[in-house]
Amino acid sequence: MTEKITAEDRTECIQCGTCCTSGGPALHSDDLIMVRDGRLPKAQLITIRKGELAHNPLTNSLQRIKNELVKISGVGREWNCYYFDPMEKGCTIYEKRPKACRSLKCWDTAEIEQLIEKDTVSRLDLLAEDDPLRPHIEEHEKRFPCPDMQELLEKGPGEQRGDLEESINQEIIFRQKVVTKYDLSLGEELFVFGRPLFHLMISVGGQVREVSNRLVLSWD
Repeated sequence: MTEKITAEDRTECIQCGTCCTSGGPALHSDDLIMVRDGRLPKAQLITIRKGELAHNPLTNSLQRIKNELVKISGVGREWNCYYFDPMEKGCTIYEKRPKACRSLKCWDTAEIEQLIEKDTVSRLDLLAEDDPLRPHIEEHEKRFPCPDMQELLEKGPGEQRGDLEESINQEIIFRQKVVTKYDLSLGEELFVFGRPLFHLMISVGGQVREVSNRLVLSWD
């Protein structure tokens, strides 16, 4: 009978793919070169804005983030890391994987604990100073900051509901103008602006429906 090997028994990665099935890793300053030289295209990245909920690999739960993160996008219903091959249960860029992936050791979490939400990069870190998208990102953040999603999840919108409904409508108009102007793909849009506000509302219990070309927000 073969003895089952647990994470605590391991001393090296066996490339089982378990850590790749909760979305892609956040990028850190060591990973900048991989974005700048095209190994990690921006269309395969997604921005998680301050206030959003993100997966914590240590607790295997969602938590509100304190600073903006740029992560490798997830794909499919399971939201696996873009570079995870579910058939082979392995990483397709394993030899050149980001710093967070190299630091995540299921048998010893000390290194990844020191890395979580530290030395991370933002969208503006990844864009040239003269990139025409920079002012649009800055305006978007100023006009449509992400609410505290943890608070919305726990308490609902309260008296904010009307303001949130107006924001989700104006934010869609804003991002559609920029997407059209620069002919952005969906992947590029998610890097530039992150997920639409109405998607975030749905993720924490809101219901959004379209009425007369306007999004209407309701809550249980």
